[in-house]
Amino acid sequence: MTEHMVYALDIGSSKVALLAANLDENHQICVQEVAVVPNRGMSKGSVTDLEQCAMAVSEAARSLRTVPRPQEVILSVSGQHLQSMNVQGMVQIVPSGRAITSADVLAVIKHSRQVDIAADSEPIMVVPREFTVDGTSGIAKPIGLSASRLEVVTHLVLGNVAHLMNLEKVVQLAGLEVQQMVAEPVAAGLGLLRPEELEIGTAVINIGAQTTAVAIYSRGTIAYSAVIPVGSSSVTNDLVSLLKMTPEDAEQLKRKHGRALAPSKPDESTVEVRQIGQTQSRHMQRRVLFEIIESRMREIAKFAAQHIEKSGHKGLLPGGTYVTGGGALLPGTPQLFAQVMGDANVKLAAPRVEGPASIKASGAEWSTAVGMAAFALLEGDEEVVPASGMGRWKERIRTFFQMKV
Repeated sequence: MTEHMVYALDIGSSKVALLAANLDENHQICVQEVAVVPNRGMSKGSVTDLEQCAMAVSEAARSLRTVPRPQEVILSVSGQHLQSMNVQGMVQIVPSGRAITSADVLAVIKHSRQVDIAADSEPIMVVPREFTVDGTSGIAKPIGLSASRLEVVTHLVLGNVAHLMNLEKVVQLAGLEVQQMVAEPVAAGLGLLRPEELEIGTAVINIGAQTTAVAIYSRGTIAYSAVIPVGSSSVTNDLVSLLKMTPEDAEQLKRKHGRALAPSKPDESTVEVRQIGQTQSRHMQRRVLFEIIESRMREIAKFAAQHIEKSGHKGLLPGGTYVTGGGALLPGTPQLFAQVMGDANVKLAAPRVEGPASIKASGAEWSTAVGMAAFALLEGDEEVVPASGMGRWKERIRTFFQMKV
């Protein structure tokens, strides 16, 4: 087993999740320990209280007992401020006909980043999708090939500068450093998909507390990513507003009795609802609860379907669509999304991991953290990483090619 340990930190709107993992002898993700701490310093992917967030991160780090305390972390980035695009770069190989080197690959990737972006945005990730060598496209590893021209298409993810700085401040206030930032839409699929699913075309919809991430993978890498500013807490908020409940009681009602898609058969059974200011619970027809939940979940599904259509991959996903994240655990979620998207091939997915904490980390809510660990541990072509191996996270470039997820 490799001793190299990575720490994946997912700062969400309702909780901070920290996962410690390395690789076992079979090159599988081995989760050694996890920690979960409530968080009230984040909203829809943005830091709203530096101190609250930092305290939650620090507590999560202290909670790890069986592994060394982390010094640096792989950090997830979410929120509506994220933007993504596929961009192109090109460099001439001089002298013409010589072998392409890692320096050429770095140069063409950096050239692809030279696009006009807003002054308040900066790149978080640049992921090569495919290389073209002297007009021959679809090349994953161009190093060593003789050429006169090298081109690349990369998936560029941008984030708001202030948001990124605040996230980095949170980590630093907790006594840690950022090793790498990974966009949540990119990470979630890496915690779920097999190499063949990355290759043939697969969509992943990760439903979090306040955001929903949509990602499409094709030809072994990321092809499209987006974040929707609606998540499972919107369902809870609807119950709070419409049924006049406390958030805690609404969340419990949703988890215990809720469904994303109402049963086709009429349901005349009732559930107990404890309303604010009332001394006794009242009975409410269960189908009313289903209707409230389904309305919001259907909205999320429609937004996700719109992004899949916008990506140009609708009808081109042989691998199907996976729904994941804590918000996907409501019964009926895959069926609802299949109905809205007009695609029967929609499934609930959770990470496949090994190790002492594998049971704890095998739930759908751990997809992002496991995906970040996979991104750090199972990088593809190491030659596109700067030769020094040093520098801040913004200079580090990794590919998905040949990742054994």
